[in-house]
Order: sequence, then structure tokens, then C-alpha cells
Amino acid sequence: MEKQESWGRRIWRLIYPGLTYYGVCFIVEVIAAVWIAFSTVAGYDANSLNSEMNYIINEMLERTLSVALELQVLAALITLPLLILYYRMDRKRDVRFGRVRRFTQVPSWKYVLVAVLGMATCLAGNNLIAISGLYEISDSYEAISELLYGGKLVLESVGLGIIVPVVEELIFRGLMYRRMREYMSIGTAAVVCSLIFGFYHGNLVQGIYAFLLSLLFIYVYERFHSMLAPILFHAAANVLSVLVSETGMLDGIYRSAVPFWSCTILACAVLIGMVYLIENFVHSEEIPVPAATEALPEEIRQEEQDVENPEDRQ
Repeated sequence: MEKQESWGRRIWRLIYPGLTYYGVCFIVEVIAAVWIAFSTVAGYDANSLNSEMNYIINEMLERTLSVALELQVLAALITLPLLILYYRMDRKRDVRFGRVRRFTQVPSWKYVLVAVLGMATCLAGNNLIAISGLYEISDSYEAISELLYGGKLVLESVGLGIIVPVVEELIFRGLMYRRMREYMSIGTAAVVCSLIFGFYHGNLVQGIYAFLLSLLFIYVYERFHSMLAPILFHAAANVLSVLVSETGMLDGIYRSAVPFWSCTILACAVLIGMVYLIENFVHSEEIPVPAATEALPEEIRQEEQDVENPEDRQ
């Protein structure tokens, strides 16, 4: 029987996956900063260090900021195996406490709906935020965008488009949201998890955008009952965002009102259409799980039978 967890234990279970990622990011950034500092200082002689200290500090800062994206992707890659380990530990915990739920598999081609939904949401969301004027009151958003979208298309596509979405989905949907579901209803867990996901992004524009996206991530997860759904959604949205930012492929729609509004309305219509299709044509039914003893390995079941019937061993 599962013991009742204290509130401290519950909170710790919810936050330590994210803290792991933050901790790895911090360590990676510190190591990089120290290396950059030593390599920068090594280029100056002792006489010029004091006279040019301000210039040296600015140079170190610029060099550190120039590799911000690389450091984030590296930290994500280092954290990924730990998150997979946490996720597997949760699955074993579910088996131990009889919380295993199995569902029928959704046909692979229906995941195309999730990818299209991700791209439509990205375009509609960014255009609607632009209309709202939130970009103008969030200075930190511009600073973060300059750091992340620095013209490194391949790295951005792979790092921001694939690796970071996998890591964030494991933290927020695979671990945090699933654990919240042990303590609260789906609706409450979805809102709380999405609020945390919004605050995690650190600025008003991305916070609102991330909150709304997170609700959709959780929606597709609950419809498909697979982590592949929110990961694919997240990756599709991020890849489109990278391509639009770095290639200027949609610059033409922002030059006048008619194409801009036409694109925004079309993106919103596609978004609504994909949600309708997923709601009506994606069905993942729950499969009855065998009794706990039937799901155990043969040697464990035999040991339990021996304990229950000691006379059989005589």
C-alpha cells in the first residue's frame, strides 16, 4: 500500500526535475565563463590588465553571450539522460503502487494533426501577441530573442527545435504534470503546470505564449496518451519559429495589413480545425491492466505464493 506523502515531499517531487536542469545550466555556464575569462585575460600582458580592465570585462561578457545558445543546448543534452531516468523511475513507481494505465495506440498518421496544430499555433500566437502590443512593453523578450536567434540556423533548428522541446516536455508534462495528477484533478493540474511553464520563460511575452501553449500540450497528451504528442507539437512550433525568424520566409505578410490579417485568420482557422479533428477522430481507449500479481515476473509471483502457502514448501 502506498503511504500518504507529506506536502514537503510532494513539492520536492514536483520541482526537482526542473532544479536538475537549472543546476546543470548553472554548472555549464560557470565552467564556460571561467574558461572564457582565463582565455581572454591570457591575451593581455600584466601592464595592460589594469588600464584596460573595463574593455576586458566587456569582451568576456560579449564572448559569453555569443555562445549562450550553445551552452543551453549542451546543458539540455547533459540533463536529458537524467530526465529519462526520472521518467522510468516514475513508471516503475506506478507499477509498484498499482497505478499503471494502458491505452490503445493511436495510428501514426494522426500525429500529423499534432504537427500541423503546432505550426498553426505558433503562427497564430505570435501574430496575435504582435497585435496586442505586448512586444513593446517587454524589453527582456527582445534581449532573449537576440541571444537565441543569432543566425545559427542549423544549431537553432536542432537545439531549439528538437533537443530543448524534448527536455522541456519531459520536465513539465512527463514528470511535473503527471505527478500533479496524483494529487489534483486534470483541470487544476493543467492550469498550475501551465502557469509554472509560463513563469519559467522569464518574461511577459513568452510567459503568456507559453502558458497557452502548455494547455494545448496537455490537451494533446491527454488525447493521445503518449509523450510523443506534446513533444511533436512543441518541436513543430519551435522549428517554424526558428525558420520564420532566421530565413524571413514570411516577411511578406508583415508589410501590409491585408496579408497579415489574412495569414492570422487562416492560422487561427487551421488551429481550430486541428483541435476539432483531434477531438473527434483521435481516440485512445483505456485497456484493462492485469492484476498486480499477474503483471509481476514469474519468480516474484512464485515467492509471493510461497509466503501465502508455506505448507506447500514442506
